Amino acid sequence: MAPIGLLYLVRTILPKLLIPPFFVYYALKAFDNGCPTWLTLAAVLFTHPVHIVASNWYTSMKNRREAFKHGAVLPPQVELGSFAIIKKIVESFTKGYPGDVYHEWSKTYGNYFGISIFSEGRIMTFEPDHIKAILATQFESFAKGPILFGQFGSLLGSGVFNSDGEMWKFHRNMTRPFFSKERISDFDVFDRHAEEVIKLMKERIEEGHPIEFQDAVSRFTLDSATEFLFGKNVNSLGAGLPYPPVNSPSSSAEVQVADGTKLKTNVKGFNSTHPSNVFSTSFLAAQELTAGRTRYGMHWRLREMLGDEVERTKGALDDFVNPILDVGSGREIDLKDNLKEGKGAGKGKEEETETFLDHLIRFTEDVGYGISDRQILKDELLNILVASRDTTASLLTFAIYVLSQRPDIEKMLREEINEKVGTRGRPTYEHIREMKYLRAFLNETLRLYPPVPFNARSSTTSTVLRSKTGPPVYIPKGTKCLYSLFLMHRRRDLWGPDALEFDPNRFLDSRVHKYLTPNPYIFVPFNAGPRICLGQQFAYNEASFFLIKFLQSFTEIEFAENVQYATPSPSDNIKPPKEWAQAQEQGLKDMEGTTKGRDKIMFSMHLTMCVRGGLWVRMKGLNVGEEEVSV
Repeated sequence: MAPIGLLYLVRTILPKLLIPPFFVYYALKAFDNGCPTWLTLAAVLFTHPVHIVASNWYTSMKNRREAFKHGAVLPPQVELGSFAIIKKIVESFTKGYPGDVYHEWSKTYGNYFGISIFSEGRIMTFEPDHIKAILATQFESFAKGPILFGQFGSLLGSGVFNSDGEMWKFHRNMTRPFFSKERISDFDVFDRHAEEVIKLMKERIEEGHPIEFQDAVSRFTLDSATEFLFGKNVNSLGAGLPYPPVNSPSSSAEVQVADGTKLKTNVKGFNSTHPSNVFSTSFLAAQELTAGRTRYGMHWRLREMLGDEVERTKGALDDFVNPILDVGSGREIDLKDNLKEGKGAGKGKEEETETFLDHLIRFTEDVGYGISDRQILKDELLNILVASRDTTASLLTFAIYVLSQRPDIEKMLREEINEKVGTRGRPTYEHIREMKYLRAFLNETLRLYPPVPFNARSSTTSTVLRSKTGPPVYIPKGTKCLYSLFLMHRRRDLWGPDALEFDPNRFLDSRVHKYLTPNPYIFVPFNAGPRICLGQQFAYNEASFFLIKFLQSFTEIEFAENVQYATPSPSDNIKPPKEWAQAQEQGLKDMEGTTKGRDKIMFSMHLTMCVRGGLWVRMKGLNVGEEEVSV
C-alpha cells in the first residue's frame, strides 16, 4: 500500500492545488478575449492567494453574523501565521514547560482563544463552564471527530478512546460491566506485584544505587494490568530494574528504553532485551508519534511521506497482544466445552474466574461479532491497557516526585498509614476508604500533575459555550475544541491565591466548600460526563495500595539530582534551564501563574504525561525492628 502521506498528497492536497488554477486558465482560454499571456499567468498564479483571502473573509463574516444572531461573540484570535503557531506549539511541548505557549497566549487573549492552522479552526479553553459543556451538558454537540480518528487510528484503532456514536456506545457497554466494585476491590493482584517491585528496589538500595522509579512503577502497573485484564501478566518485573548510567557496572553497549533513558545492556540484574522491554519501548514510541501528529492539525499526514510511522512500531505490539488473544480464545472454548459437559460450576464460578478478555469475547459473541473478529478485541485491549498502565504510572511517578521534595507530606502520610493499616499490615478496601489524607494527597497530585493534561473534541454542530466569567462564545461546526486541565487546575481565580502550591489539605478544609463544591468542573482529572473514566476507582485503589506498601517499606525519599541530570548533552532536555528558576526567584512577570522554574524535572507528553529521562530517587529501606538500609 502507498504511504499515507503520499496518498493524502495525491487525493487531497494536489486536487485542491491544481483544479482551481486549471479552471481559471481554461476559463480564460475559452472566452478568448485577447487577454495577454502575462495577465493569464498572473491570474493563474494568484488563484490560490485570492481564494484563500476571499474564503477566510467569507468564513469570518459568516461566523460573525451567526455569533451575533445567537447573542454571542467569537473567541479572540491568536494573530500569528500557521507556521509560527506550529513552531511555538512544537517547541513548547518538546523543549518547554507543559502548556507554556497556551499560558503565554492567555495573558493576551484570556482563558480561551481561537487558533487557525492552515484554515483548520481551533479553540483552546481552560474555562470550567466550557469544559462542562464539552464533556457533559452539550455532550451530543461534540465528538472525537475524523481528524483525531486519523491521528490516533494507527495505534488505538476504533477502541473506546477513539470512537464516537454507536461504535463508542458498543465499546463502552462492552467494557463497563467488568469494572464492578467486587473486581476493583480485590487487591491480590496489586499485592503480588507490589511485593515483587519493592523486593527489587531493596536489592538496588543494598547495592548502593538509586532507583529509577518511573520505570519501576511502570513495570508494576503493566504486570498488574495484564494479570487483572488477561489473567496472566507479562512479567516485566522479571527483567529487573535498570541501573543509572553513571553507576552501571561496566558494559560496552547501551539501549534506549521505555522513557528514553539510555541504559546499560547485559548487566547483572537487568535484562534490556526482555520481551516486556521491547514492548514498552515500542509502545512508548507509538504513543509519542501519535501525540506528535496532533500538533500539525489536519495535514499531519504530510509529515509521513515515507509511510505510517506508527505502524512501523506495531510489530512488537502485535507480538505482545496476539498470544494473549490466542490464549483468551482457547480459554473461552475450553470453558464452553466444560459447561456443555456439566464440568462447570455454574454462572457464579464462570464470572469469578472470568478475565477482561474472557468478558470481551463473551460480550462480542452475545451481540453477534464472535471470536473471529480479532480486530475489535485487539483495539479494546490496547485502549484499556493504555488507561490501566500509563495513567496510574503517571500518577504514582509524580506522587513520589512530590514526596522527594516534601518530607512533611511524607510524614503525614506515614502517620495515617501507621494509624489505619499499621507498619506491616496489608491494606484493604475499607482501610483505603478511611484514609482521607491519602486521597487528598492523590487528588492534589492529580490537580497539579494530571496524567492527561490536554485533550480535544470536535464540534459536530454549531453551538454556543456559556460561562459565568465572560460572554457566550460561538463555536462553528467542525471547530477543534482543545481544553487543558493542566492550566485550569492551576488558576488562582478558581483555586485561590495558593493555587500553585502543593497542599493536600485544600481537599479537606474550608477551601473545598469555597472553591470546589460550588464549581465541581474545576477538577476533572478523570474527565466527566458520559465519557468519564470507567477505571477511575481502579486507579485510586491501585495507587493507594502501592503508596501504602511503598511507605511501609521505605523512608526519606530524595531526588537523585546527580543521576537525573547525568545525560550525554543538554539537548536531551532532562534538566530545567537555570534561567527558569532565576526568573521565578526574581518574580518576573513571565512567571506569573505558572510553576515553571520550581520543578526540578522536565516533562514529556505522549498520550499521558511523564518525567523526561525517568525519575531517579534515593531512599532508605525501612524494616521494622531492624536497621535501616540507605543509599
